Amino acid sequence: MIEITFLGSGGGRFITITQFRSTGGFHIRASRNIYVDPGPGALVRSWRYKLDPRKLDVIFVSHRHVDHCNDTEVMIEAMTGGALKKRGVLIASKSVVYGDETHTPAVSKYHLDVLESIHIPEPGSRIAIGDEEMVITPTQHSDSTTIGFRMKSSLGDISYIPDTAYFDGLTDWHDGSRLLIAAVTRPRDMGIPYHLSTDDIVMMLKRMREKPEALVVSHIGMKMHFANPYKEAKYIETVTGVKTYVAKEGFKVMVERDGIAVRTLRPARFV
Repeated sequence: MIEITFLGSGGGRFITITQFRSTGGFHIRASRNIYVDPGPGALVRSWRYKLDPRKLDVIFVSHRHVDHCNDTEVMIEAMTGGALKKRGVLIASKSVVYGDETHTPAVSKYHLDVLESIHIPEPGSRIAIGDEEMVITPTQHSDSTTIGFRMKSSLGDISYIPDTAYFDGLTDWHDGSRLLIAAVTRPRDMGIPYHLSTDDIVMMLKRMREKPEALVVSHIGMKMHFANPYKEAKYIETVTGVKTYVAKEGFKVMVERDGIAVRTLRPARFV
């Protein structure tokens, strides 16, 4: 079984600064422990749901925007036993490691030096992670180095689409994945550049030759939050036939050979 636990479902500057929805990203437990996009709150909420960050093997950061990378350094410190052991893997966009014209790097040299390996991959790159393989996928975002992934496993493929505009070819990269996790920031008729809306994800699903077994909508922006993401999810499910869930803090997806199950965890403790 592969378990995916969301430590947040919000995204965008206004959700991030208000924390109307938490912004911690999500944790994958497969043959290795992987943390994806550790935004603000990732460390605290990991402990809240008994996901010990010291047991991480891999951290994946899609791009340099603070709602995706804020807690990267402290999660590296946890993964490396307080930066005392050289271990763990960082897979990140070029902007995260080197910065860009408007951002400094998200990870210091001190933190990079305690990692066992660092990957700054281009779309199409393939990275072995235990029994799984991560295929890096492209995006079209304001951070031009943003990357997503399609993780290949014995239980089927799991895709993650971070912030991106819809573009020709996006469908092909994720067609046939069993589970699709997508940053759907805006509701119907309220699309903005560089981000997916409900309309975009509907179009994408309709164009797929082999639709996913389930879609999880995450990275919910303020407009989507107040438009009611559950209504948007119901609309997506009705018009595409794809079972659609809305991520929230503590939402857990369990991928098994004979199906995909979900549950909502209660916090183990408040930190």
